[in-house]
Amino acid sequence: MDRGHSVLVFEATTEPDGQVRLVAQSPRRREMISIIDWRMEQCKKGEVEFHFNTLAEMDDILAQSPDVVIVATGGLPHTELLDAGNDLVESSWDIISRSVQPGHDVLVYDDAGDRAGLQAAEIIEKNGAKVKIMAPHRSFAPDVMAMNLVLYMRSMQDKETTFTVTYRLKSVTKEGARLVATIGSDYSDITNHRSYDQIIVNHGTIPMDDIYFDLKALSSNLGAVDQADLITGNVQSICNNESGQFQLFRIGDAVSARNTHAAIYDALRLVKDI
Repeated sequence: MDRGHSVLVFEATTEPDGQVRLVAQSPRRREMISIIDWRMEQCKKGEVEFHFNTLAEMDDILAQSPDVVIVATGGLPHTELLDAGNDLVESSWDIISRSVQPGHDVLVYDDAGDRAGLQAAEIIEKNGAKVKIMAPHRSFAPDVMAMNLVLYMRSMQDKETTFTVTYRLKSVTKEGARLVATIGSDYSDITNHRSYDQIIVNHGTIPMDDIYFDLKALSSNLGAVDQADLITGNVQSICNNESGQFQLFRIGDAVSARNTHAAIYDALRLVKDI
């Protein structure tokens, strides 16, 4: 837009930027909504065209005859990490979005170490539940900076919330109304079994990248990024397919799980030279 391009955005939902909007639902992170508000205001000034409630498919994109396609479709919660019982757990997103009601005796298994695990735990705890936060690392929530971590700890330590590190959730089985967690460790052969009425997993996201792979063979760069051009700040010049109709790139969680800062930087360092 700022570089003089005509920009069209296909947005799958009624409002932009799903993950940021999701985390901003929690009072502790409501200021995150300003990221969306400011960018939408800039888009309006630049006359960016938005098509909301449009889950774009290949034909929708090809009909626009684009010069460049940027896939920023994000990701979905990744809960397929257990040896068994992946279908019995809920994701941290389920709790944050309120699509799943908190239980009463809950294990939050935080394998990602970011804010989502603590955010989900805080929501559960404020619902009156007994919460156990468990992480396989030597410390919990390593991606949450110290000043922010203090606020989460202050909120939860005076409640029935406990914190356990160096233990890994291996599998989950169902026994009646309870879920039995098999818990191991990366440091020994120890195995324990604990019973809960709900188990929440925070394991980052898995890319929603189907449309990227649908379009890849039709692109001039076959979806690749020239790393040398990216580092030096040059226009992406890679051409692996002479018959390609457009350049194709993907950014953010459509590549792999990352935080908001990384996703914004992903976009900036790519499109500033297009």
